[in-house]
Amino acid sequence: MESAILGNGDKVDVNDVHFTDTQSKSAVVGHVSKVWDDQCISFAQGREKLAEDQQKIVDWAVPLSDWRPVVTAKNEFALQHRDTGREYVPTDHCLRQLAIVGDTSTWMLEDLRSDKESNKKNEDVKFHRDRSDAELMVKIVQHTLFNDKRMEQDKPRLFRTWADGTLRALLSSQYAIVNNDWFLSVLEDLIPGGRLSHWRGDADTVFGNVLIPDTIREESDSRYGGMLSIGNSEIGIRRIMSLPSVFRAICMNGCIWEQKEGDALRKVHRGKVDLSQLRYAIKTNLENQIPLLDAGIRGMLGTRGRGFGNVATVQMFCALAKQFGISRKEMSGVRKAFDVEVGILGKAANSCFGLIQSITRFGQTLPDTKWFEFDKLGGSLMSQTDVQWDAMRKLACTFTDDKDVEKLVGK
Repeated sequence: MESAILGNGDKVDVNDVHFTDTQSKSAVVGHVSKVWDDQCISFAQGREKLAEDQQKIVDWAVPLSDWRPVVTAKNEFALQHRDTGREYVPTDHCLRQLAIVGDTSTWMLEDLRSDKESNKKNEDVKFHRDRSDAELMVKIVQHTLFNDKRMEQDKPRLFRTWADGTLRALLSSQYAIVNNDWFLSVLEDLIPGGRLSHWRGDADTVFGNVLIPDTIREESDSRYGGMLSIGNSEIGIRRIMSLPSVFRAICMNGCIWEQKEGDALRKVHRGKVDLSQLRYAIKTNLENQIPLLDAGIRGMLGTRGRGFGNVATVQMFCALAKQFGISRKEMSGVRKAFDVEVGILGKAANSCFGLIQSITRFGQTLPDTKWFEFDKLGGSLMSQTDVQWDAMRKLACTFTDDKDVEKLVGK
């Protein structure tokens, strides 16, 4: 049995990485180490966190005419509620919504409140945005959004504000909010004993995984477990959804794949929502997906046999970046995560399996939406056929120029 040394001195089998000698299993989810389980939360704890945040929310079902764009005393662009005089600074997400509703450039508004980075060495910022930039934003939004010749000012809309003075969303009156607490309560009822892992977000938007407990799914001889990647947004960041995912117990990272059977749950927030019908759709979706997890685990295990062969590791990185559109900056993070995998897997990291683990490990360091995208990217690699993997290796062999390599993945 070939083994590798972890940072804590424990040895692991590189052919079937699982628990180290000092790790014990969770009592609830057998394929999860207790170290990981201790970082998970129950549905009740997740709902308690949501309840705390929901107390900070005030939704305004009012027209545009109830608001006006202003510059705050802190030189920030904001919308002021005319009756209360309270100022709310839009989040990045809401700023994009303001631009979309006003039919103007999202990039322009985002750029006007982002400091300009410098290209010079030892200088992070070329210049900081100031009050004049916020004043220009006011003029742009006044001209595009608060203009009765272009936009109906008395049409009902939904404005979501928080007690911290942020404006989280500007939504159409047709937008149907599916309450996150309701969503979690349904999952809690359908997946009793499930554990919430990598739980992110707030009362507006939730991102996370539900580890499937042994009482629902049993796989006694596998070193991997099944979970569902779930999410919902009350403010338009993402649709209500659920996708199957596989995790590797020792490393707390997983990958999402597009299942070949069953229907992915991707409910759009539009029109009146029949919650009883939506609950039935969620139930049906889970019943279709949970049986797929075993196939996903077998797929993950199969990627260990897809090695790099005689192709250099850096060339495989180039092919990965080129084929999946990963930026040079992101590839820097993937390469660092790969170094960690080499410490665990040794030479066995030079495989499709090693690339998947590196991608999903790095993904955990990213903001919510990007993290989800990288978990799905791991699933795309896992779902490749042998022919597709061979094609990727052939693509890798074409990267022989040092300049091309540096452009794609850095030094």
